Amino acid sequence: MKKFLTLLLLLSICLMPNFNVQAEEVRIKYNKLQGIAYNRKLDGKFKTNTATMFQMGDRIAYCIEPGVEILDNYYDIYTDWDIVDFSDDLKEYIEKIGYYGYDYPGHQTNYYYIAAQELIWKAVRPDIEVVWTTGENYSGEVIDISKEKTEILDLVKNHDLKPSFSEKEFKGEVGSMITLEDENNVLDEYDLSESKYHEVTLEGNKLMITLNNELVPSERLTLKRKHYDKAPLLIYSNGNSQKLSALRITYDKDTFVDIKNEEVPEIVSVPNTGIYNFTGLFGTLLVGVGLVLAKFY
Repeated sequence: MKKFLTLLLLLSICLMPNFNVQAEEVRIKYNKLQGIAYNRKLDGKFKTNTATMFQMGDRIAYCIEPGVEILDNYYDIYTDWDIVDFSDDLKEYIEKIGYYGYDYPGHQTNYYYIAAQELIWKAVRPDIEVVWTTGENYSGEVIDISKEKTEILDLVKNHDLKPSFSEKEFKGEVGSMITLEDENNVLDEYDLSESKYHEVTLEGNKLMITLNNELVPSERLTLKRKHYDKAPLLIYSNGNSQKLSALRITYDKDTFVDIKNEEVPEIVSVPNTGIYNFTGLFGTLLVGVGLVLAKFY
């Protein structure tokens, strides 16, 4: 019986699906970017060739191992970074570069693709030297992609910027309205969770909260950054061949705002003391007159 149970356990492990890698392979497609050549120096070696936009199925991918050759046309597909030996900070940074590269709305040009590719290379290997020209071996004209690189880096830099009022608590009387204005001007880049107790609306750069007329528990509203599509991060790997990736952001962290409504403070009425004050003043005057009369008599 014990041997039978052990056999069942081994079979279940062997048959357990691996959700990290898809069953099918993908074939790499080379889209040559005519009129664009890279001239690259790394580890004392120089290489030049016509630039290539890599396509894996319906996804655009980037090389993530500068200096490593592509040795095969078929790749396994992974859905996380486990196959790649990068630090978390490097993975997060590369994800953002790829996210804001060629696939980002308005960036569908060859220059944005090579700009993102260069930034990824330099993130992995800061010592790499890359010059883009219209011909191989530095021939033709130098291609200036500084505008595209600056645009991508600015978007990467601002990606983690949160609404100025996030991660704070706001209180108000029952039935009142709280207006929160985002001084960082990024509120439109976030989706807001629905409120269970209050009426919440977004108006431009302002968050308008009409508090419940009845006292309710404190509530946390979640702010989640929007993405321009729902495509997953994919890593393509095949032994010692160059690894590639179709990059999307997986390191986003949600932010929040806490809302609380409070009872209206009780107004305590104060008795009218006008008569008392007048009487006290009149009595003081009488005492003063009495002292004066006593002096003369």
